Amino acid sequence: MISNKYFAVLAAAGLTISGAAVAQTIPPIPQSSPVPTVVPGTQATLPSASLQAVAGGKNVLTAATPGVLDADGLPSIENAQAGNVAGITYYCVHHKLVLGTSPIVASRMLAKRSDVKNDQFYSLGGKGLLQMAGGNVFDISTLSKDKRVMTCNDLIKKAQSLGH
Repeated sequence: MISNKYFAVLAAAGLTISGAAVAQTIPPIPQSSPVPTVVPGTQATLPSASLQAVAGGKNVLTAATPGVLDADGLPSIENAQAGNVAGITYYCVHHKLVLGTSPIVASRMLAKRSDVKNDQFYSLGGKGLLQMAGGNVFDISTLSKDKRVMTCNDLIKKAQSLGH
């Protein structure tokens, strides 16, 4: 009869071997296309396919872009229209930056509006891009997590007011 100690050792060895077999079947990440980085203090530009989605082919602003953040270190949400707010609230829920059912309900109610479904900024919001003045968008993923949470909470409040 095999004792519990031996059984545990055999089970661990089996998991290690099966894990190694799985690890060998995962293809390596190709190194031929490096991930572009944005130098702090500059503006990123969207690839040409995405430029058509942003009105006038404007820039993607980051937390490092001078003058974009307010005194609290947050981007302004004033220019975000209903479609963009619905998209960003989805982003916030999906990335667990807001918790509970209220954010989900607010996001879904706003997304059901007919003017939201066809808004070009809805899909950009789903990628974490906040509509700013002049057709520019702000990438909220460039904020620290606590600032993203604060921004998402403000956007949920705006979604609740727009959804009613």
